[in-house]
Amino acid sequence: MWSTLLNRLQRFSILSLDRRPRLTSMIAQEVAKGAAVVLFYADIVKMTAIENRYGDTAAKRVLHIFERTLPEVCRDVFEIKGKVLAIQRLWGDDFAVYVSFSSGFQEEECRLMSISFQERMEMQVNRQVRFVHREDLRVHIGYARFPGVDVVKEMYTSVKHAVHMAKYGVTSEKYTHVTQFHRLLQDENIDMHYMPIVSLRDAEPLGWEALARGPQNTPFYSPAALFSYAEETDMVFRLEHICRKRALEQLRYLKPNQKLFINIDPRAIDDPYLLRGDVLGLLERYRLNPRNIVLEITERHAITNYAVFRKIIEAYRKKGYLVAVDDAGAGYSSLESITEIYPDYIKLDMSLIRNIDVDSIKQALLETFVQFAEKVKCKIIAEGIETERELETLMELGVPYGQGYYLGRPARGMAQVSGRAMNVIRTAQETRTAREPIPLGVTPDMTDILSKTVCVDKHAKVRRVHHIFEQNQRIESVVVLEDGKPIGLVMRFQLYKILGGPYGIPLYYERPVSHIMNTNPLTAKKDDKIDDVAKRAMARDAYHLYDVVIITGEEEEYVGIITVQSLLDKLASIKLELATSANPLTGLPGNLQIERVLDHRLRRNEAQTVIYCDLDRFKWFNDRYGFEVGDQIIVRTAALLKEGVKRFGTHHDFIGHIGGDDFIVITTPECAEPIVAFLIEQFGSYFADIYEKRRVSDDSILSMSMAGVSLLPGRFGSVEEIAQQAAWVKRLAKERPGTVFVSDQDRECAEANDSGRDWTRAEQRGKMGAV
Repeated sequence: MWSTLLNRLQRFSILSLDRRPRLTSMIAQEVAKGAAVVLFYADIVKMTAIENRYGDTAAKRVLHIFERTLPEVCRDVFEIKGKVLAIQRLWGDDFAVYVSFSSGFQEEECRLMSISFQERMEMQVNRQVRFVHREDLRVHIGYARFPGVDVVKEMYTSVKHAVHMAKYGVTSEKYTHVTQFHRLLQDENIDMHYMPIVSLRDAEPLGWEALARGPQNTPFYSPAALFSYAEETDMVFRLEHICRKRALEQLRYLKPNQKLFINIDPRAIDDPYLLRGDVLGLLERYRLNPRNIVLEITERHAITNYAVFRKIIEAYRKKGYLVAVDDAGAGYSSLESITEIYPDYIKLDMSLIRNIDVDSIKQALLETFVQFAEKVKCKIIAEGIETERELETLMELGVPYGQGYYLGRPARGMAQVSGRAMNVIRTAQETRTAREPIPLGVTPDMTDILSKTVCVDKHAKVRRVHHIFEQNQRIESVVVLEDGKPIGLVMRFQLYKILGGPYGIPLYYERPVSHIMNTNPLTAKKDDKIDDVAKRAMARDAYHLYDVVIITGEEEEYVGIITVQSLLDKLASIKLELATSANPLTGLPGNLQIERVLDHRLRRNEAQTVIYCDLDRFKWFNDRYGFEVGDQIIVRTAALLKEGVKRFGTHHDFIGHIGGDDFIVITTPECAEPIVAFLIEQFGSYFADIYEKRRVSDDSILSMSMAGVSLLPGRFGSVEEIAQQAAWVKRLAKERPGTVFVSDQDRECAEANDSGRDWTRAEQRGKMGAV
């Protein structure tokens, strides 16, 4: 008997940890031959309870019996279809059996063999253990297959998987699900859906949040079930790692100004794939950079050590990644996380958004969040928007971004914003635009403040760029070109920050500048308006807020740069000039700005309509009732014109005050007709109280003569010619009673034009003021 047992033990050696290299080699050889190597884990249920109840001697006897029985049962069960490589005692009563099967081996056979092993082992042990009177001993069994990619690493992970399976019971449904879950992780069978995050100002997508889904028609399809199994099996890091890899496969579809939001559990944040993997090479391939990726730190689990957590976050920031705090308001310590992490985005949990349209407490809280975010230079994203009223309320409160089923559901590709949400946002945008002040004039284009800087090719070494900055302390930026077109930007302070970090010089100094440049700098056309470019510049994130703006020509070629300081200085001087030239009574632009606007519209060579407005009998009112009434009439006329343009015009329309009772409106031909109709209809009502107080007779009331001049491309060569035409058409309008409009495109007006005119150019100049 003892000789037989010794032979078995020699064949199935019970290995100690110090012989693991030999076992690793055996497994690797089998995998190399194409075999399937499976680890079966077995232990005695409630071994500690046996020791406590029956004593240490009895427990050792049970363990001895289990250990002695194990080789025989392994041979009877596993060698029917495979070959036992080794039996390893892990610790205490825990054993691992390594079995090699042929390549066509099915996983279901593992489950059936596990059931057979459990039954036989329990029967053999209970037959020999006589002192247990109340209940039979039970045996746990679980298994895990070696993928064969990294056997050394899999020695640990396979035991871990098998242990998790063993605790559920080999015949239970949970055991089957855990088996499927580990196979899912092994095959990396995860799908990613993408949910749009939308600007609530213009309906443009800020980016997409990547959301994990398991295989369809399985218990793991929903994210809740998927991550619940990851929690139970302690595989959160592994699952999140797979999700991130899958999410980043969609980088190719991102535009340079869009972002991909990726969820990160605080317990699994130190992912080498993001910090030390090939993600940067992937970004470079698609002409993106780490700032296109936002790492969402979920608040569903508490951050236990902020000191360590901050160091990891800083490592991500040095790489260029942006950071968001997810589920703010629903986690363990929302405010603490925000103050410790300094996020670029704060994502408000849907519990704060639900029914916010009828909850004044939530509205007040959200207003506080918005004000706080503006002060600390981060942006709010409202999650879980599901109704139109919630969306409208969030826009009214000034929330810049949102996501939710009403805006767009998750989809396999980059999901688009829903049509109904887009209509709501754009309608609000139009209303907001209509309330904005009427433009006061024309601002200069980029060429007025253009400057030059040094340019390098994208293959230039970082060392060369560093030398450029060192040799000329006045240069703050270097533009990177490819075939004469700008593709990147390097700012002095950003380069020094990179090189000054750990291993910065040895890591980057001899590499092409394309590895460190900002691949998405702000660019503008040389004929863009300064105020528009300034708004775009100041809307950038804090890290790039003071980067220069690159100016390009019609063919996207490099022209020059402008600094944020020069932009702001020029805007300040423009506002001062506008304030100086504006009419003090109405606040509308005066003659200087009117002339500039007309000249600018002529040079743009676009169809426009000029409406010259002149009050009839104003002098009589002014002389009879005094300057106070006269000023009141002038102010109300200006208000009437503003109301007409606000309702029926565009934000590009212009209103000017020539002087006295003369005004000018410049609009598009499409808007001219409804604006004029409104002015004719509403004119009398604007002065009804003035007539009533002074008992003015019907034949003495005010009216307005309006002359329309069409600025068709090529029709006029100067502002003076427009003035001549307007003065002549106005004379025809004054010949008609009441508030009227006469256009130089009318047939009757055209016939009068053909018959000739008898006034001089000086007269028109006098009537048009300095226009």
